[in-house]
Amino acid sequence: MNIIGVSMDTVEAQDAFAAKYQLPFPLLADVDGKICDAFSVEHPKGRPARETFLFKNGRLVDHDRTVKPKRQATDILEKIAADVGSQ
Repeated sequence: MNIIGVSMDTVEAQDAFAAKYQLPFPLLADVDGKICDAFSVEHPKGRPARETFLFKNGRLVDHDRTVKPKRQATDILEKIAADVGSQ
């Protein structure tokens, strides 16, 4: 399983954020919004909506446009576990 975070913050801001929270996954700096645009994530004034995309074997299998930050990790892990259990 691979996790990648994307935001429109600068590389320097992301490095500081990742260090502060000891993130075990990379963050991509989408400062020009091209990744947001490719995934149709709205980003008014450079502040993209928080969304989660779950891919399996290169296919999008889940997209949550209404992420609740405090539950985001739990929600996605539950979706992954449900998918693994259904195989």
